[in-house]
Amino acid sequence: MTKAATYLRISSDPTGQQFGIGTQRKHTTALVEARGWQLVEEYSDNDTSASKERGPGTAWARMLNDAKAGKFDVVVAVDMDRLLRRTQDLVTLIEAGVKIATADGELDLSTADGEFRGSMLAAIARFEASRKRERQMRAYQQRREQGMLVNPRKVLGYSADGSDLVEDEADAIRRAYTDFLAGVSLGQIARDWNAQGFATSRGNPFRVASVRYVLSSPRNAGMILHHESGNVYPGSFPAIVSEDTWRAAADKLRDPARISHSGTQPRWLLSGQAWCGRCGERKIKIGATDNGVRKYRCGSHLSRLAEPTDEYISELVIARLSEPDAVELFAPDGDDIDREALRDERVTVQARMDGLAGLYADGVLDGDSVRSTSAALRKRLNEIDSTLTEGPSSILEDVASADDVRAVWDGLDAVRRRAVMDALMEVTLLPVGRGRGGFGFDYRTIHVEWKE
Repeated sequence: MTKAATYLRISSDPTGQQFGIGTQRKHTTALVEARGWQLVEEYSDNDTSASKERGPGTAWARMLNDAKAGKFDVVVAVDMDRLLRRTQDLVTLIEAGVKIATADGELDLSTADGEFRGSMLAAIARFEASRKRERQMRAYQQRREQGMLVNPRKVLGYSADGSDLVEDEADAIRRAYTDFLAGVSLGQIARDWNAQGFATSRGNPFRVASVRYVLSSPRNAGMILHHESGNVYPGSFPAIVSEDTWRAAADKLRDPARISHSGTQPRWLLSGQAWCGRCGERKIKIGATDNGVRKYRCGSHLSRLAEPTDEYISELVIARLSEPDAVELFAPDGDDIDREALRDERVTVQARMDGLAGLYADGVLDGDSVRSTSAALRKRLNEIDSTLTEGPSSILEDVASADDVRAVWDGLDAVRRRAVMDALMEVTLLPVGRGRGGFGFDYRTIHVEWKE
């Protein structure tokens, strides 16, 4: 008796498809019974396109392995489009030595006539798929130019159809941009969102990759991205953040230096932030003695107890932000900003950074020159972004405007505390002289310069 297997498939965009899985099962099973064949297996692929390669995890791949093993003699599908649209797949079936039966007729791929007819049908199916894709691309482009989303779906910050904001989600995204531009890690933002009960569009908890995807999306700036060309179009839906904020975050996400140095966030206020009063470098790191006491160190230049130093800096920050003029002093004033000039400068600075690799390759600059120039340009980019965006100063404003500054400060994690401190002051640790407590704590050796 002839052994048959049925193959059922719907694509990733089932809209308008003639046959659903249930209907395909009904037709293929009826055909098997009408021929008097024995049904040995059903292979079903959901959300799968026949125009693309179907990998090892698909029912298609499993069916091919079973065909080569001789588990069945014929594959049954409702039509050729459900089975294949690529000549490569037809060749694979021919090599497997199986027949094809559809509602349109039967093909014996072991004969020259059957192989020719199969090749023609596969070519026609591929032509139809390509023509359909061209129509879809034209329709998608028209939607973009009209400011409409191509495939609206529920994402964080927006309603299901993408036309309106969901305010609590939008607020979380605004805070995420603020935090990220101020130095908060993507992992911390993911933990914040998960703690608030938010989930991805697939209902999963947020992780670093999914937070990166959200912050990179131009939709948050009210724009639509064409992935193939890279062009963006104004959308007809509301923006969550400004275009400047989105672009600053997107550039930071693409920054190789940030990616290569990503990892555990600093737990201490001054590690990597404070300047060494002897060497003039910003190389102070946290270390531990044999008894576990944490100390700030800069090589052999200085060694300082970390905990009391952080407590002293915290008291200075709390005192400064508790002063009556703190809110007005640290609130951003964007009325006098020439945004167009800053955007033009940003393009120029970014272009100079992009050209450093070429100058190094051509021998114009050595490694030290590239590093120092890159650091200076990166600093200027950060300054421009801080001016253009409404984000980085917001954490500082939140603390300064609080009724209980100390309580808000105590509630911040280390990354947000460092962002506030960095916005307020430059800290230099001086070597401890003799008679001043050896390697202990001495506030007289901590120099603080307040930023305007």
